This record gives sequence, structure tokens and C-alpha cells, in this order.
Amino acid sequence: MGVLRAAMPHLGWLSLLVSGCVQLTPSGAHVAVYQAPLDAVRAKRSLPSGCALVAAKPRVTMPELDLEGQKDPFRAERNEAGAAGANALLILKRQVLGRRDAECPASSPITDCPPSFGAWYQVVVESYACTPEALAYLAALPPSTERDYSLIKTQ
Repeated sequence: MGVLRAAMPHLGWLSLLVSGCVQLTPSGAHVAVYQAPLDAVRAKRSLPSGCALVAAKPRVTMPELDLEGQKDPFRAERNEAGAAGANALLILKRQVLGRRDAECPASSPITDCPPSFGAWYQVVVESYACTPEALAYLAALPPSTERDYSLIKTQ
């Protein structure tokens, strides 16, 4: 009982660390999220001229489960971007390692494959301040265009 009592003050911190739940702020809610291939030529992965780069994060490696297994995997980045005055995120990603689980084919959603992490990606997150016209242009693009953007639905 003494060990449990001694650990009680630390359980609150532990639950915060384990939950890792980031709430979307009002400024983060106004940040649209787009993705494009990291290895595409710059002209095919840069946002329109009405968008100015605010910040770029260093390249990181992320599993498919983190990218596709959550409703809004870039909540924290949206919050940071909104606080910095940005209204668009561009997620640049490139697969560096395919799925290795024979029971989880690429045709299956990664959420159907526990406990697999799926494929691994290199990811760069860039935040932009875009004019309303530039955002309207991006929002109107069909999924397959000469540029390789796609809007990530986030709510």
C-alpha cells in the first residue's frame, strides 16, 4: 500500500503522457491540411503563389498507423501553425519501407491490421499563410491534377 501511495502523485502525469490527446484550438481549426509526395519535383509540390511559407519542420520518420490510423493526426501541427498566423499545412511524405506483415496486405486499411504499424514514411510538415484566393484554388482542385495535392479531411 505504501508503494501505491508513493506513486499516486505521479499517476496524473503518467495518464497525461499516455493519453497524448491534443485538443484542436480555435486557431488550429482554421488551418487546412494538404498532402503531396515528398519526392515530387518542387513545381508539383509547392503551394500557389498566394501562399507564403511560415515554417518548416525537420524531416521525421512516421509509421502508417500514425498517419492513417487517427482522424486528425496533425492536430498539434495545426495548432502551432494557427498560432503562428498560418492557415494551411502541407504534409510532404515519401514511403521508405513497405508493410512487412503478410497478414496485412497493402489493400487493407492499416486500422484493420493490429498490432502492425504498417509502412514507414519520411514526413516534412510545412505551414503557410495563404490568401483566400489561394485557399479557394486549392480547395477546388480535383484529387488528380497536374499538381499532386490532396486535401486531408479534418474536422
